[in-house]
Amino acid sequence: MKRILLAALVLLTAATCTWAQSALPERLLLTTGQYVGNGARPMGLGGTYTGVADDYSSVWWNPAGLAQVKRIELQGSLSRTGYGNETSYYGGTDDGSTSSLRLNNIGLVFPVPVYQGALSFAFGYNQVMAFDRRTLVQSPTSGTATWDNFDELETGRLGMWTAAGAVDVSPNLSLGLGLSYWTGLDDYNLSGRYTDNGERIYTETTVKTDLSAWGANIGGMFRAGRYARLGVMFQTPLNMSLEEEWTQSDDNGFVNYRMTYPAVFRVGASFCPGRWLLATDVEYRDWTSLEFRGDTPYDGVSRVSANQQIKKDYQSTTKFSVGGEYLFPAYGLRARAGYSYQPSDYKKAGGEDNRNLFSVGLGVLVDRSVMIDAAVQTTSYTEKITTGLKENVSTTTALVTISYRM
Repeated sequence: MKRILLAALVLLTAATCTWAQSALPERLLLTTGQYVGNGARPMGLGGTYTGVADDYSSVWWNPAGLAQVKRIELQGSLSRTGYGNETSYYGGTDDGSTSSLRLNNIGLVFPVPVYQGALSFAFGYNQVMAFDRRTLVQSPTSGTATWDNFDELETGRLGMWTAAGAVDVSPNLSLGLGLSYWTGLDDYNLSGRYTDNGERIYTETTVKTDLSAWGANIGGMFRAGRYARLGVMFQTPLNMSLEEEWTQSDDNGFVNYRMTYPAVFRVGASFCPGRWLLATDVEYRDWTSLEFRGDTPYDGVSRVSANQQIKKDYQSTTKFSVGGEYLFPAYGLRARAGYSYQPSDYKKAGGEDNRNLFSVGLGVLVDRSVMIDAAVQTTSYTEKITTGLKENVSTTTALVTISYRM
């Protein structure tokens, strides 16, 4: 018997608690996490960095930007993610929250002396997504709804180890390539009570998922004169391997399956006249290309029917970001702000969980070699997919980056 991912969402709409089903759950893993991005300066600019990309974090945003790094650079970042969730379930309300402190990135860029142009290489680790979330539900009238109460907690992250390089192929054009091994862990836990034929039943569910995949980022950077830059980045589709170990009350099992996640195409531009920097990005993903590569982990759901349902329930998304930065030369201080609009990939949500992300940041040049950057990004949105359950979600992510250039 195969288990159901994110069992709570399925059980909320089920007449009885059973693992068998004839359709996919509302959301699949990697379609709902928080994309943390990489580096405090990009976050402070609202994730608007494809046309800027001039430090180690370029391995994620646009590897072609590594050609702009002229000195050996060592960079490291820490992130703190906070998640708050106010739920309404058949008139009953509750609040759930969780937080995590993790390594965001650590890496090295080393430029190679060449006769003309630029050649740089980089290697390191970058966290891309956080899975941390918590949902507490309390029914005001036990026994009349599917759930009397439950506590749903999910933690984990997805990151990548990357080796990248960039080269100037002409005086104004750089090309870059990053090869990445993606690895991560999602730890899902659910405990709660539900009523079945007048009997209150307690249940516990755990699902631990190991994720792994190989991928590549391909980028280009065109420098139009002294002030303007245009960048493009293409991330190849990920053929992800998911290995899951689950327990549900007295039952347990293991399942291994594969899914292909959509490619990412991003284009960005920046303009830097003097002390100002203005930038914008547009990112496109076609979530209808998400698909199972073999058997699904759900009883009664074939590969063909699952992929057909994905085509029906998911949609392509176009993310838009803008950001700005101002330099105070007397203090070695850079102030930043940014905004990003991230539409929902789930068509049946009706746009209620579209996200508006706001960010601010500061950068301080400590001396000629050390730069400290900090940024905070916030967003709030509503999820109302499952019958009877409404979730008002708010998240805050803080990043601190230290860069040392020799």
